[in-house]
Amino acid sequence: WYPVMNALSRSLVLPKQHQIHGRNYSVDSPACCKPLTVASGSIACEIDSNGIERLSLREDGWSYYKWRGHACHYISAGEDNEGPLVVLVHGFGAHAYHWRYTIPALAKDGFRVYALCMMGYGWSSKAEEKYSIQFWGEQVIDFSRDIAGASEDDPAFIAGNSIGAFAALYAASTAATQCRGLCLVNSAGNFEPGAGPGPEKQTLAQRLVKETDSGHSGEGTLLNKLQELPGRTVALAILIFTKLRIKQILNQVYEFEDQVDDALVRSINMAAEDPAAAGAFYQISQAGQRTARPARDLLTSYEGPLMLLWGEKDPWMTPSKARQILEIKPDAVYTPVLAGHCPQDDAPQQTTTELSKWMSRVSSEGIA
Repeated sequence: WYPVMNALSRSLVLPKQHQIHGRNYSVDSPACCKPLTVASGSIACEIDSNGIERLSLREDGWSYYKWRGHACHYISAGEDNEGPLVVLVHGFGAHAYHWRYTIPALAKDGFRVYALCMMGYGWSSKAEEKYSIQFWGEQVIDFSRDIAGASEDDPAFIAGNSIGAFAALYAASTAATQCRGLCLVNSAGNFEPGAGPGPEKQTLAQRLVKETDSGHSGEGTLLNKLQELPGRTVALAILIFTKLRIKQILNQVYEFEDQVDDALVRSINMAAEDPAAAGAFYQISQAGQRTARPARDLLTSYEGPLMLLWGEKDPWMTPSKARQILEIKPDAVYTPVLAGHCPQDDAPQQTTTELSKWMSRVSSEGIA
């Protein structure tokens, strides 16, 4: 997420039978809503301008649960299916809806699908906590067990994108008995030999937004509050600037700009409109320096099935990072995708198909 922080500090109308990215799509009308029928009922879906099914945006969110006293958000589908559990973890600045194509597609394939919003993001609480990879990783562990129902007898696949992949790696390596397999999608984290747990390189935002020695923010002495003031001011300025540039930033890391549509931009902007967003962003900007375990150590300790689903055109987490991971885990399944940093939304059909195939194969082989 370090390049993401650095970037923050600095409806397609188609004719009928139009070709995009080498694929033909028949578009007779604008996107229309319809229910996706799964074993547990239905969730509202729509057909996008490329003819692909996805979740319809719900501005009030989907489902909520309480974690550590805070309201947290998630989306689920296919809860009563008989297939394996799947837990999806979003990346920096995103939310559960960023898996808008993956959720209905996997549910139709028979999986029980659960996508959470990590605290500080999306529809979840913007409480001022000491955010770090272990904080979010523990949330993924608890969510997988308490909400999705993962257990030693019924473990879950965990797939994460960007910073969510780092959190997913923490969860999979720390609570291995409830993880059936791990999919890293353009993962954040420094996998170089001897690398520490902190940022690969400190961004301007991270240099300006400094950690203080106080306890929970707002609970320290007056001096500590004054020490935090410059960092909080910078965090607020970056947040405001980012709200004005969401589409531009997304276009920098998506291969196919038509995927950066109004619904995606609106969904991300809504989180930034939360009155508590500035305080949460201040804390999130310090997550890297609070992270205790290096990514390489977590990866080395993980012994389960591993897939690397990688957008090859990612300007932030380039394929060289995937090669570093493969040097540590040569048996991992590497699947490149013509996409940018978020292949699950940038190239949703190929990404979901490959993920579904891999999970089905692992399940059929009885690997847990």
